[in-house]
Amino acid sequence: MLDLYVAQYGNHPVRWLVEGAFVPGWAVSPDEYLSASVVVVNDLSVLVLVVALASATTWLANRGAPGRFACLVVGVLVSELVALLQWGLFEVFVDEADLSLGDLRNHLLHAPLAFGLVAGVLLALLVAGPPRAGGSGFTGPRRAGSAGAAKAPLRRRKGETGMAASQVHTPVGSAPGDVTRYLCAAAHVDERFADRVVEDVLADETGAVAPSPDVDLVAVARHCLAARELRHRRDLRLAGTFGVVAVLAPLWLVFTAVLLSLVTAADRSRPGRATRGRLQPGGGVLVNAGVRAGAAALGAFLLGTAVASLPVSGFPGWLLGAYLAGVPAALASVGAMLFAYVTVARHELDTDRLLRTTMTREAFARQSPPPLPRGEWLADRLAAVERARDGNVTVYSGFSPFIGYAETVSSWSIAVPLLPADDPVDTGAGPGEPEAFTVVELVGHLRARLRAIAARGDAGGTADADPEALGSLVVEDRIFANGTIVGGDSRFTAPDGLAPAARLSPETVEEIMLRPTGAVRHCLAVHVPLWGGDVVPSVFLHFAAAGRTLHLHCDVHVLGPVDAAYHVVDHLSDPLTPERRRGLLVTALSRTGPAFLRAPSRALRHARFEVRHTRRTVDELTAMEQDPLFDQGARLSVREMALSPEYHNYFQVVDAGRITSAVERHALAAIRAFLDARGYDTTDFRSQQQTILNQGLIQQGGMSIIGNQAIGAGASATQHVTQQPGPAAAGAAGGSGK
Repeated sequence: MLDLYVAQYGNHPVRWLVEGAFVPGWAVSPDEYLSASVVVVNDLSVLVLVVALASATTWLANRGAPGRFACLVVGVLVSELVALLQWGLFEVFVDEADLSLGDLRNHLLHAPLAFGLVAGVLLALLVAGPPRAGGSGFTGPRRAGSAGAAKAPLRRRKGETGMAASQVHTPVGSAPGDVTRYLCAAAHVDERFADRVVEDVLADETGAVAPSPDVDLVAVARHCLAARELRHRRDLRLAGTFGVVAVLAPLWLVFTAVLLSLVTAADRSRPGRATRGRLQPGGGVLVNAGVRAGAAALGAFLLGTAVASLPVSGFPGWLLGAYLAGVPAALASVGAMLFAYVTVARHELDTDRLLRTTMTREAFARQSPPPLPRGEWLADRLAAVERARDGNVTVYSGFSPFIGYAETVSSWSIAVPLLPADDPVDTGAGPGEPEAFTVVELVGHLRARLRAIAARGDAGGTADADPEALGSLVVEDRIFANGTIVGGDSRFTAPDGLAPAARLSPETVEEIMLRPTGAVRHCLAVHVPLWGGDVVPSVFLHFAAAGRTLHLHCDVHVLGPVDAAYHVVDHLSDPLTPERRRGLLVTALSRTGPAFLRAPSRALRHARFEVRHTRRTVDELTAMEQDPLFDQGARLSVREMALSPEYHNYFQVVDAGRITSAVERHALAAIRAFLDARGYDTTDFRSQQQTILNQGLIQQGGMSIIGNQAIGAGASATQHVTQQPGPAAAGAAGGSGK
């Protein structure tokens, strides 16, 4: 019958597109069609199609750059649903229509599919974000939370010339061990974080593990495994409900998703007038959701009755749920919606109870780690994680060796000529005869000096005498090795396990110090955990002696705070308040739809985890045997994955800068004292030291910018404050010069 409406289109593909668009034009006379009812049905279909596409565009845009595939799926679904609606309207209201099941099949498969694909492409061009480098989501070797962490832009307030950062309402760390507690909470709060730790860190048996200061990686890994098991139980229940609807009436899964979207839209409550705090949603939100659920249930039964009135049977009738007056399909859809919400709400309440009772500062220290799932390889891998946590080796992948410590904040290098002093200090050597030394001796002197400073900071009486005392300072020797060379180096072969060795003997470390060449280097690492480990400045000092010159390179890194959402454990009270319970129930509304639709794939993926891991390990072992440049370096840092895009307190930035400056000052003073004591001329060293301490930079030719100063012939500089400092650039103000 539809061929009569588009008979003027002779080209078959064009006819499909026109049919798919449901003849998109308003007809003013029924003469060109069969009757006025045909005009009404056709125009109504066009109206529904336009509204549906507009709604889909808005929904996709609010998701914040969805993928191309999602846009195509949405376009096809909208087109097919409106095509099904049009077919039903023709069957019910157009007397001249004599549609068969073959007409239904053609009506659903050809034109709507073609139009849906075209609409999906247009949606992708309108709302989809640019493709992500190195893959999308949480897969691939890309580091998250370091360079990839976006820095929050600053907003200019009306009437002000400065820039103001968006306010962050979150607690901050204060006690030792807070950062580990936050990361353990992240496993239960953020399922993507937990999945990535398990899939890309634990399951990567041949790869190294990237440690970070003041983080117990074993505890975090065990909580990630436990959180995945809890979510798997939820997904199994939701997948069972999904299967019931799929067995009774597969096409009603689409209607169930629409119902869930309609009901969960009720959580968009009207914001209150409070500007200094957050209000929990009122009880009216849940009442609104209940009213929407009742309307959705009524609509489901009406739709079931309408579908049952269609002249379909057999396989199409099963797809549409048109048997038994449509009651089984409607009951399954409504029941699935209610059961899914109850399941998700129960999971949210259980997670909140777990956080309130086990993740507070008082309870976390007393809690034993969660039990391990079955699997011998998992116990071995956790043992490798423990060795990496307590080791002195970082095997890295890619360019930068400092994985686990965030991006470089600043760096500087100096070259000190080893010339004799005219008047040696406290030595018996005469002029021109300084005392020879090795890098091992220099590093040992510096290590002892810094540890003495830390010890003075721990003593209550002496801390007042030295205001720069760093009580929480940690000094360690750390070896950095590229992952492509450790496979052929016996020093990095672990006695058990597939991952590289995580600790080298003191003799091997000293040997690397004396030969600072190649892809294996030594650094004296100085870490100062602040704010409960939520902010950790790190200073890495690398020494090399070549001829009569001492080379010193310094890299400064600052691990910023973890994401604000993971600090939720610091403002939970026990017992659960009615306001908090209502807030959790409202939150469950928005999470029910995605959890229900993703449950089958997540449950299947979890069930196949062991099979997937076995295949991956076999492939990795084969590649290790065949590829001489097999990369065993750590590709991900658990700590960096959780980095916040912005600091939570201004003084976190201040403290990080103060501590790094103090460490640099103490280190340079110790090096100068070492050279003076051995009769070397430190005139040039003192000059470079003063430049570093005053400006943080040594100018050795060319042009450089320090703050709003430009160094170099004919140079000028203009300072621009562009954004709030993020974890990868503490306190940085952008500068440009010419």
